Amino acid sequence: GEDPETAIAAGRYGFISGACQEAAVSSVESRHSYSDKIDSVVTNRVLGIPLFLALMFLVFHLTFTVGDPLMGLIETGFGWLGDVVGGLWPEGSGSLLRSLLVDGIIGGVGGVVVFLPNILLLFLAISILEDSGYMARAAFIMDRLMHRIGLHGKSFIPMLIGFGCTVPAIMATRTLENRRDRLTTMMVAPLMSCGARLPIYSLIIPAFFPGNWHAPLLWIIYVTGIVLAILAAKLLRSTVLKGESAPFVMELPPYRMPTLKGVLIHMWERAGIYLKKAGTVILGVSVLLWALTTFPRPSEADTARFDAAREEILAGGHAEEEELLEQVDFREAEAALRHSWAGRIGVMMEPVIRPMGFDWRIGTALIGAFAAKEVFVAQLGIVYSVGEADEDSDSLRDKLRENYSPLAALSIMLFNLVSAPCMATIAVTRRESNSWGWALLQLGGLTVLAWVVSTVVFQGGVLLNLGI
Repeated sequence: GEDPETAIAAGRYGFISGACQEAAVSSVESRHSYSDKIDSVVTNRVLGIPLFLALMFLVFHLTFTVGDPLMGLIETGFGWLGDVVGGLWPEGSGSLLRSLLVDGIIGGVGGVVVFLPNILLLFLAISILEDSGYMARAAFIMDRLMHRIGLHGKSFIPMLIGFGCTVPAIMATRTLENRRDRLTTMMVAPLMSCGARLPIYSLIIPAFFPGNWHAPLLWIIYVTGIVLAILAAKLLRSTVLKGESAPFVMELPPYRMPTLKGVLIHMWERAGIYLKKAGTVILGVSVLLWALTTFPRPSEADTARFDAAREEILAGGHAEEEELLEQVDFREAEAALRHSWAGRIGVMMEPVIRPMGFDWRIGTALIGAFAAKEVFVAQLGIVYSVGEADEDSDSLRDKLRENYSPLAALSIMLFNLVSAPCMATIAVTRRESNSWGWALLQLGGLTVLAWVVSTVVFQGGVLLNLGI
């Protein structure tokens, strides 16, 4: 039942290994024998994939349990910075410069940088698995599954890189000799949940779900992306990219103890890319989105109407005066946002996104997410801080919890998982495929798939009365 290419390669390497063991007195063969013993377990036909999934679950568990306290420190630091900068103006000031600095720059960039511990821990764990030699085994155990869906075993490496960033993952498809294999891998690589999406999960999961569900939910999200990639690849290889897949032969390296220096370099290189994006692309997009959510400004008549409501509350001597004033502030902020360009675009999108459980606010955040997925978090921070005078207001998670259900939160995560990661992904797909047709098919196909998956999950949950 074995492929001839695999059987011949196994025989050849077996002969070489045997010749070396008989002819050499002392060599690296002893290390190979230890590797073989470990491989008998980790590459086992039955145990291999469950062990791989269990390791990924442990990685995600580490990401949350260790990362959360560190995230809290960074969040506190940016909150303090926002208070200091905001304190340079009188309380309740409507200064545009103050709003730009506090809500646009500090709120936007800070809302992304706060998830740096999660990024560092995720890449730390992946670097250890890569440097130890395990990731080569992961490619080996996935080869049989890859062939069943019409992909080359080498496709697993670009897809694995996609967990870090989709752009280098698509560029890594150059190692595939067959154009059909390259295009198929390129088209489904964005379904591997990249590091840019992790801030979205890190924001939403703790806000809506109990602690014992944090790691399992993140694991489910990642596995969902893998399953959808498998189904999409199968569909492509049986339709527009039909053809035989090439055989896969690779030599497994012996296991090695990862060095601290090597792991830290790999971790910091990838985290550095994240920080560089936060200081350039995300900073620029945050300022642009701040402008879209700020202009045009509400009319004097609208402002006077809310001022009159505040004066009436203060004159009436109500027992819940503070709570009533907060409600007026929120309604004023909501009206200002609806009046802005971003709000108008979000309102136009609402009929399309409503079946997924989204409102116009989520729609405005999705606009920014096309530039870079991390911007989704920054944009939500801007949306929910527009018009707020109190810098000690509730956190973004509290505001999301007040406005959305756990089912809607799950739908948001699924949509961001499946939809195209960023405009850089579409650009590199066009360059690597040398065709705008494939790039636009990727963009349109993933957007439609994201809408279908999120709508089915949300509407199914409503029908079953789950998470609402």
